[in-house]
Amino acid sequence: MYIFYLLVLLVPLLALKPRKDGDGNILDAKSTTCIKGLLCLYVMLHNLGLDVADTPIKARICEYTGGIGVGIFFFLSAFGIIRSYQKHGNKFLPKLLFVHIPKLWLVAVFINALTYFSFFQGSYETADTWLRILNLDFFNGFKHINRHGWYIASIIALYCIFAVVYYLCSKLKTERKFIIAGLILAIVPIAFRTVAKVADTGVMYTRELPTFAIGCLYATFYDKINELASKYFKLGIIVTIVGFCIGFILVEDVATYAATLFVIFISQRYTYYNKTTFFLGKICIGVYLFLHYSSIVMQPFIYNEYLWVVTNAIFILAVATLIYTVQYGIESFIRTICSRRQEKISP
Repeated sequence: MYIFYLLVLLVPLLALKPRKDGDGNILDAKSTTCIKGLLCLYVMLHNLGLDVADTPIKARICEYTGGIGVGIFFFLSAFGIIRSYQKHGNKFLPKLLFVHIPKLWLVAVFINALTYFSFFQGSYETADTWLRILNLDFFNGFKHINRHGWYIASIIALYCIFAVVYYLCSKLKTERKFIIAGLILAIVPIAFRTVAKVADTGVMYTRELPTFAIGCLYATFYDKINELASKYFKLGIIVTIVGFCIGFILVEDVATYAATLFVIFISQRYTYYNKTTFFLGKICIGVYLFLHYSSIVMQPFIYNEYLWVVTNAIFILAVATLIYTVQYGIESFIRTICSRRQEKISP
């Protein structure tokens, strides 16, 4: 497995390019899609590595890779929706609620159903089964049909809270209403993480949530943070790398937060565009959700870990591409229905 990690660590170096005057905004949509493509590889190695890890060091690397990858996904999700809202205002909310959320949820439900009817049929009571298939068993941890379904449930919940908070704050008669909204939304994942830790429940699935808060704060104070990050670029890179190393040795949460801040700093001087990473970013949700199913299907074939990882990765990427095609079809269908309904309403 070490050789795979070494190769994947080299991928960002191939994707990174110095920023030029003609490049878009820092962490624009194209760049964030490419970062998701890189994270897609790390999360894939996390999952595949856990299945074949035979030493504590391997297990630790695989485990931490997943947490860091998912943490940055949360960061990019928060950053992306707030930046989209800043650009489009309340017009963005219907697209979020009736296009993005259904698209995510339907893909999760499809893979849950595929996994259940392939491997777990008859394992649960009827009501429990449908909660799991519909991805509504938020607090059941690894008892999910798909052990990655918790991320989709979390992100959908946070998107819904975002829609409510920003809609209500848009009605406030103050110039700082969106700063208020950003701060309120940033508090939500931190509060949830704190309550879960105190209650000693769901901690494994909440350790990355504060990175969503970092994304909220970064998008809310975008210009000011970029100004500071650019001014203290070298210092920021050094501090985040040191923080990452300390966190990797002692506390995984710290490594995840340091990696998230590193992305902000490195983005001041570099872009991430690369056709391969951009494509992986487009299919990343399919890759993430299909990992569990793939692990079960391919488990009997673990007789050579290198061959198994390569074969499994090809299988996952092929299916994820198919899932993205279906996902795109679902989105087009929803958009068509919405546009026709709007035409009927218009005089």
